[in-house]
This record gives sequence, structure tokens and C-alpha cells, in this order.
Amino acid sequence: MFTALARRVVAHPWRTIVVWLILAGVAIGLSSTLSSVTTSNQQTFLPKSFESVRAQDVGNKNFAAQSGATGSLVVWRQDGGPLTQTDQSKVSGLATSLTNDKIPGVLSVKTSSSSFSANGKVAALQVAFKGQPGDSLVNSAVTTVRDKSDAYLAGSGLKNGLTGSAAISVDTTAAYDHADTIITIATVILIVLLLGFIFRSPIIAVLPIIIIGVVLSVTDGLTTDLAKAFGFQVGNSLASILVVVLFGIGTDYIVFLLFRYRERLRHGVPPTEALIFACGVVGKVVASSALTVIGAFAALFLAKLGSLNTLAPGLIVAVAAMLITALTLVPAVFAVLGRHLFWPFGPGKTPKSSVFGKEAALVARRPVVVVAGLGVILIVVAIFSIGYKPTYDTLSELPSGTASQTAYDTLGTAFPAGSLSPTQVYVTGNTPLTQSSLSTLTTKLGQAHGVAQVAAPQFSSDTKAALINVILKDDPYSNTALDNVANSVRPAAHGAVPGDQVLVGGQTATFVDIRAQLGADTRLVIPVAFAIIAVILALLLGALVAPLNLLACVALAFAATLGAVVLVFLHGLGYSGIDFTIPMVLYLFVVAIGTDYNILIASRLREEFHNGFSARESARIAIANDAPTVAAAGIILALTFASLMLAGIANLTELGFGVAVGIIISAYGMAPLLVPGLSALEGHGFWWPGHARALPGADSGLSGAVNGRPAAASAGGARPASAPSPDETPDETGEKIG
Repeated sequence: MFTALARRVVAHPWRTIVVWLILAGVAIGLSSTLSSVTTSNQQTFLPKSFESVRAQDVGNKNFAAQSGATGSLVVWRQDGGPLTQTDQSKVSGLATSLTNDKIPGVLSVKTSSSSFSANGKVAALQVAFKGQPGDSLVNSAVTTVRDKSDAYLAGSGLKNGLTGSAAISVDTTAAYDHADTIITIATVILIVLLLGFIFRSPIIAVLPIIIIGVVLSVTDGLTTDLAKAFGFQVGNSLASILVVVLFGIGTDYIVFLLFRYRERLRHGVPPTEALIFACGVVGKVVASSALTVIGAFAALFLAKLGSLNTLAPGLIVAVAAMLITALTLVPAVFAVLGRHLFWPFGPGKTPKSSVFGKEAALVARRPVVVVAGLGVILIVVAIFSIGYKPTYDTLSELPSGTASQTAYDTLGTAFPAGSLSPTQVYVTGNTPLTQSSLSTLTTKLGQAHGVAQVAAPQFSSDTKAALINVILKDDPYSNTALDNVANSVRPAAHGAVPGDQVLVGGQTATFVDIRAQLGADTRLVIPVAFAIIAVILALLLGALVAPLNLLACVALAFAATLGAVVLVFLHGLGYSGIDFTIPMVLYLFVVAIGTDYNILIASRLREEFHNGFSARESARIAIANDAPTVAAAGIILALTFASLMLAGIANLTELGFGVAVGIIISAYGMAPLLVPGLSALEGHGFWWPGHARALPGADSGLSGAVNGRPAAASAGGARPASAPSPDETPDETGEKIG
């Protein structure tokens, strides 16, 4: 099928290019930007049935001024001293000025006796916004409040900063936008330099950037269209992830094709014939790899947590678009360029020896040593994954010096940490509520573990709903605060008012619900993704045991990767926790994308084994020929993901490091060593039940052929007479080198 497609594309390259560009232009031109459907409001990603969401609905209905995005406008002296009477008057005047300005999106700016800290050094004005964090009106209001506050306090000796859910959302979006720029620039530079070094061609260095850049624009547009059509929003991290995913796997697919194409050219095969052969062989591998990644990402649709399941459409569109591009546009462009693709040095000559040849010989001779040695190392690193500790503190993950972080740090020096985001307890009933009817509830809330202060109840206009703000002692985004709300505040609230509904909401309660749902989603998504990948691998390899071997390898790679993240960030750098999304996202990337290399090697193992070579000889040939491809693609993909570490955002740093480590493990350990080693050890059993070999004289058309003739199996399954000896390095056609 892939050879037939390649023949059509190569026969009509300009037609293919024009059609592809027209379709891409339409997709880009008719779509909006991805930012138009992006939000940082975590509550939008929770199912409506969750308590924090139902509490928010009650607040929106009965307490609009208190239930929206909130902010603390923090004011302090530049010299760090106590606020004077004049300073306090200036602070009160600031609240009046902002209120009189009637800023769109701002409901109120208030001061009270509790607005000034006990030590007299800090003031905190309470800002209520009309809407939720991430809403465009709220975002604009945050900027306006900051600008007007700076202007009002200019020359007064006072500094100010706005923090809280609304400001954090704005700063998070700005940080991710800045990160996208850095990541894109770094990714492009890395790919250009690495491809230029590997292939010694400026055309090859630049061409993938242009092609993948267009695919990225198409992906952004199509993802935006899907989000608007089906009414969902995506998280801030998707744009950054799409950049590295597309440039990573896109470069992988192109490198796979380039290596096979170059090898055929090196043996004098005409460019057209060489390209068709390469596309036919590599097309199957690329398609299988892409389907594996798509299958793993599709499992995210089963997650109830929106921050996970809304990743799926964009990632699936990205991989599918890149797959179509790799099978059509890329061969068409290569066909147009012909041998000029490798200008100025041409495809070069096949090296007579290399480190990969020695590596191949080692695995073939000592598979037990290789498998056992690598396995022990990975298991030791994987043990550290047991110590994984999540964090939900999105504020602390922002770059140091962020405006909302600075304001929060100042607030924390003079007020309870929970002042940043009070936990909101809503009570609704069919009869009017009173202070006395809620006295038991307020008492129990005040006695709950981790509570610093309980405000007096506020009542709706019909008095059938009440709001009680609870100030926590700890940072509202910390694990301690989450534990206290889940295990103490909510149990104290539920049942304290007989016959009435009591709901606990707010930012901390939202993360309590996210944490609970994330656990359930993880237990569902991971097994389903594994099953999907297993089916695809079984169909590709025509075996049942081989896919199980590959899945065991990638599972170990994931555990070792998470262990490395824990080892570096928790034990090495002293982080208090690792972002709560990392294990799930890391799993999908390492398992799905890392499987690309296993598929490439396993496909070559199968080709050589079915061409009559022994299990150990098949392993040697596969490593010697395809390990260079895997090594080149792996280092490009790893460094591409590592560019996330330049963003200055903790969760992207953790993700970039983790995926880079996982890819290195897959590309330099799993694919060239562990998988071939296992196949060498298991022999026929590795390919059960489809382990039959090609008959002597049967031309399979695969790369095990020697000098144009099929490699037939000798008696007893030994190495065919025409097979290269263990000390020789075969090229892709099986010819002896050196």
C-alpha cells in the first residue's frame, strides 16, 4: 500500500505539492488562533457534578459579587517600614479612585479594618471581578487595575501588586506566551544545527522547519475549529506542547525517510527508485508509529478531567496531519529535489565501521549481559518513582519575580497565607437562613484543622442562601491546604445544617476535586492506552509475544523516567513537589512517542528474521543498520523537548526534562539494546505465533536480501551462508561492508 502511494506521489510531485498547499492554506485562512479557546481557569475542566463546581453555580446565582474571580491589591512601603497615617489614607483613596473609575470587569474594590496587617506594614484591598479567571473581560480588568494603581501611587513612596486568582491567570498566560516564543526559537535552532551536522546539507537543515511550521499552523487552526464546534477550551500548556510534539515527531519521520533514502542512493540506486523503496519500507513504520501515538492520545478522551481530555484533539490532529504530510508532501518535495536534496556533498559513502557495528556485535554475542545490565540500571532508577509527590501550586511554578508572585510573597509576610484565596462555604435551603441557624456550622468550621479565620455569614436577598468565607492557615494551593479542606473543612461543613445543602467551593476545593479525579482518570487512561498500543503493535509485527516485550520495555522506560524526574527535582533541586499533570502527560509521551524507535527496530528485526537470518544475526543487522537512525532521531527529539526547560515555568521544565530523559532511554537503551537483546534471547518465541520464515528463493523485497538475492535460512536456523559475519557491518541491503 505504502509503495503504491509512493509511486503515485513521486510520479506527480508538483500536483501533490500544489494540492497540499491549497488545503493547508484553506485550513489556516478560515481558522482563528488557538489562544481564542485557551483558558487558565482549572474549574472549567471539572465535570459539573463536582462539589466545587456546584458551589460555584450557587455563588454565581446568589452572590455574583463574591463568587467571581478575586484579587488582593497589596500595598507596602518601598523602604519596608510601617505604613504611616498618610500612607493609610493614600491606600483608602486608592480604593475609592478605582471604584470611581468604574473599570469594566471590576465589581468592587474595598477596604476594611482587616485590610491593614497587625504589624502595620502591609495593606490588602479586596478586588472582586465580574467573571471567572481567564475571562477576557477579567484579564483586561487586571491590566487596568495594575496600571491605574501604579499611576495613583506614583511618587508616594508606596509599592503595590495585584495577586489572586485573576492576576495569577493573567501572569500564567503571559508566561506561557513568552515560553512559546522561546521554545519555538530554540527548537528551530536545534533542529537546523543537528540536521545540518548529520546530513551536511543546508537544504535538509532548513526544509523540515518550513514543512513542519506549516503543519503547526494547520494544527492550531483545526484544533481551534474543533474547540469551537464542540464547545470546549484548552489549557495554557497545549500550545507549547504542540510545538515540541510536531517538531519532534515530524523531524523523526523525516529523518527515518532520509536515512533509508540516503542508504539506497549510496549503493547507486537511481533517486526515483530509491525514494519509492524508502517510502514503501519507512511508510509502514511511520504509519504504525503515528497510529500508536494517536491511539495513546485517544485514551485521554476517557478522562473526565477536562485539562486532560482537551489535550487529545490537538495532539491527535497534530500527529495525523504530520503522518499525512510525511506520506505525501515530504516524498513529493524529495522527488522534486532529487540528488540536490543532499547538496553540496551528496549522499556520501557508507562508513566501513562505526560504534553501532560494535554495539550490534556485542548484543548478538552477549544478549544476556546486555539485557541484564541495562535492566538492573533502569530498575534502580525506576525505584525512585515511588517517591513521587505532586504539587498543585500553580503560582509557585511561575517564573520568579512574576508580579502576582511578588505581591503574594509580600501578603504572606503579614496575613494568613490563605488570605490569597478564601475557601467559600455555601448554604442553600427552602426556608430563610439566619445567623443563629448557621451558628453550629460556623463553630464547626472554626474548629476544623487548618482554619485561621471564619467570616460572618453573608445572605442572599431572599435569605435562602448564605456564604461563609473561610481563611486557611496555609497556602491555598499547597498539599497541606488541600488535605485540610478534603479531610477537615468539608466533613465539618456537611451535615452541620440539617435539611439544607452545604457546598464547599473556592480555588482550594477545586484542586481537591481535580486531585481526586486525576487519580481516577490515571487508573483508567493508562491501561486503555496500553491496550491500544498492544493491538497496534500486534497487527504491525504479526505476533503476540513481541508486542508484550515492547510494552514491558516502554513501561520500564516510563518508570525509570519518572524516577529520574523525582531524583532530580525532589532530591536534587529540593522542589516541594512535581506538577500534578506530569506523570500522566509523561506517560503518554514516553510510551507513545518512545515506541517509535522500538517499532523501527522491531520492524527491521522482523524483516531480517523472516528473510532467514537467525535471531542473533537479525539483531546484529537491525542494530547496525537502524540504530544510527534511531540515535539521530532520538537526540533531535530529546533536545527538542529539552527546550521546554528554557521557559522558566516549573511544570514545563519538569516535562521537558522528563520527556528528554525518556526519549534518551528509548533511543539509546530500549530500541538498540534491550529490544534486540530480548529478541536474540527468545528466538522463535519472540515472534510467536507468526514466526515462520521466508522459503529459500522467495523474494520478500525486504532489506535482508544480499546482492539483490533473498537470504535463505540454512539448516537448523543458523546464519545463511550469504549473511554477513558477526565482525562485518551490513548495510540496508545486507551487503558486506569492509
